[in-house]
Amino acid sequence: MNTKILVLFLVLASLFISGCAEEDAGPVETDEAGVSESGAEEQDESLPVGPTEEHIVRLEYYGVMTPPEREINRGDTIAWWSDKRQGNYVLVSEDGLFPNEELSYRVPFKYTFNEPGTYLFTVEDVQEMNLTVTVN
Repeated sequence: MNTKILVLFLVLASLFISGCAEEDAGPVETDEAGVSESGAEEQDESLPVGPTEEHIVRLEYYGVMTPPEREINRGDTIAWWSDKRQGNYVLVSEDGLFPNEELSYRVPFKYTFNEPGTYLFTVEDVQEMNLTVTVN
């Protein structure tokens, strides 16, 4: 009986493993707009090919956002973290990159910057809390 169970287990495991293996579908043809036959868009060549970084910005008590300025590369992500235990901060993108985001204690909000430029972020009702991000 144990031999039958072992054989059945091995057969099922091999089926599972073979089902998880990826097959190469070959090249995907695209039209002039960069859309493949399946409807998926090709990756934008203006985005970085190499590794990207995640930068942390902390919103602290006493109206401090650290650091107040950040220079990053295209494709990098900024994660805003609130250190305020009671109540929430509301993060505002002055350039309209995203809707106002309510930040809870120790729950990050992340945004990836894909376009070069200079962007300003503030905290609603706390005028001195702001961040300038320069994307190269």
